[in-house]
Amino acid sequence: MTGVDTGLPPRPSLGSPRPAALASRRREVLPSGMKTALVQSGGVPVVALRLVVEAGSAHLQPGQIWLDRLMHDFLREGSATHDRAQFADALATMGSSLDVDGDEHTTVLRTQVLAEHAAEATALLIGLARAPRFPVEETARLISDQQRWAEIASQEPQWRAHAAFRASLYRGHPYGAVLPSGSTMASFTASDVRAFWERHTGADRATLMAAGKFDADAVIEAASRASDSWQSPAVASVAGPVVRGERIVRFVPRPGSEQTTLRVGLPVPAPGHGDYIALEVANALLGGSFSSRITQNIREQKGYTYSPSSQISTRPRDAYWVESADVTTPVTMPALNEILGEIDRLRAEQPSDEEVMGITNYVAGLSAIRSATLSGLLDHLEFLAQHGLTDAYSAGYEAAVRSVTAAEIWRVTRDYLRPERLTIVAVGDPAEVRSGLEQYGAVIEG
Repeated sequence: MTGVDTGLPPRPSLGSPRPAALASRRREVLPSGMKTALVQSGGVPVVALRLVVEAGSAHLQPGQIWLDRLMHDFLREGSATHDRAQFADALATMGSSLDVDGDEHTTVLRTQVLAEHAAEATALLIGLARAPRFPVEETARLISDQQRWAEIASQEPQWRAHAAFRASLYRGHPYGAVLPSGSTMASFTASDVRAFWERHTGADRATLMAAGKFDADAVIEAASRASDSWQSPAVASVAGPVVRGERIVRFVPRPGSEQTTLRVGLPVPAPGHGDYIALEVANALLGGSFSSRITQNIREQKGYTYSPSSQISTRPRDAYWVESADVTTPVTMPALNEILGEIDRLRAEQPSDEEVMGITNYVAGLSAIRSATLSGLLDHLEFLAQHGLTDAYSAGYEAAVRSVTAAEIWRVTRDYLRPERLTIVAVGDPAEVRSGLEQYGAVIEG
């Protein structure tokens, strides 16, 4: 209560935030052509390792959707020198295990080991990438596993909304191919996977990343030996998508659904563009943080949804902004109206300096927190590599975020979050949702 003497000392005022220290980085290109990015961080003698190979879903041929996921499973089957059990045992003795995943442009082999095993683990990862086993006898089992995951994904509204959104945004481009058919996957062979891997991999298409407290010279030496004479075939680059500028409204029927899964988004400039950091801040203010306007509106105030969120999703030379929410079926249109209304409100009126200060502190602080972990450091190194950015981007990032003004947020929202260019996707009950979507434009079904 104002004016009441509580006997407590006055609340301290906030000081100026201290900039986060940039971890020391070492970058080299080995004689084989393999790139390295090593970061010394922390005081515990452990090291997180990643081998990032430029082979992802965007490189697949038509009719090969999820061949890359099958490839990830095959990579877990071991290398020419270590079968699955031997590979697992070798990492286990180092206190670790293997993780494999990927995206549109990369396949990533990950592990984290005690620092004394850094060189040995480096050689193990590169050996796996150079010569995976691709055991024919395991093909049926691995395909069956992937078919089962594909069947589950095809029934999940979030996957269906994501697939419909990407297909609408990237019509005819590999980025738009998200879900496979079971019959297509049944035709895959170990030879298909091997051919894809060998066609797209080599030393100069791979980057070794490491973060932790470790002997960098030993890691470089091990990587040089392990990658020596690893040849790289010539590979055509993936053409960028054609950015379209029209409103798209798409409905995916899910009869009887008690919720509607929504995606609302559009293309925006990619990292490296002069407006990208201001867009990151605008995203956090609009829907990308718990205190964001959309979240406070449709979650806290109206109770339409439990966990709405927005993000900027990126690929090389490409990005889109998207708001995601699962709302109860009866409030589908009110929730959509509020999402679109919050976009319009930010376009119509410049936010207050106080709101902008809070959100820039959040974005800068979140970056500092992520960079305090080994996995966060390597995530950032991958981000830099994917978008052709230098370490100068890291060094200036926090200051750039904190320098974003209310006027800049207002401008980038008006320039890029344009309602007439939005793709709107709804997965829900046709009897309750389909007709209401027509107020937003001609509805494409399926």
